[in-house]
Amino acid sequence: MSTKIGLQGELLASSVLQGYGIDNDLVGKDGYDLLAWLEQKPIRVQVKATKKAHIDRGKTVARYNFQTNYGGQKTPISKVQCDMLALVALDRRTIHFMLPENLTSTKKIYEQQMTLENEQMTFSEVFDTLRRMCTCS
Repeated sequence: MSTKIGLQGELLASSVLQGYGIDNDLVGKDGYDLLAWLEQKPIRVQVKATKKAHIDRGKTVARYNFQTNYGGQKTPISKVQCDMLALVALDRRTIHFMLPENLTSTKKIYEQQMTLENEQMTFSEVFDTLRRMCTCS
């Protein structure tokens, strides 16, 4: 991925999290890009960004494709590397938040699902879950 695309995604994710009242810092560590603060506990955020949706060969519906893996072996991201992911669609300036559970090497999200309403819903779901986890109580 272009480092410019990655940086744009990180900056947008940081700004959106601030807008939701979540303080955070750009850190660029192995496995995560932002360190967010939830009730004074650190949350490691991995940001994945893409410029636009694509129509896969033989398909008629556009999807955003996010590479949710790392390393030469293309190992799927897990909670070992981060506590949550922010999947950024730069053309729509929206984010799909999710926990690093049961990931394969690519997360595909249909274009019509990348909406502000979905962003708000996935943000609430992820942060409600993180609040309930023992690491954030």
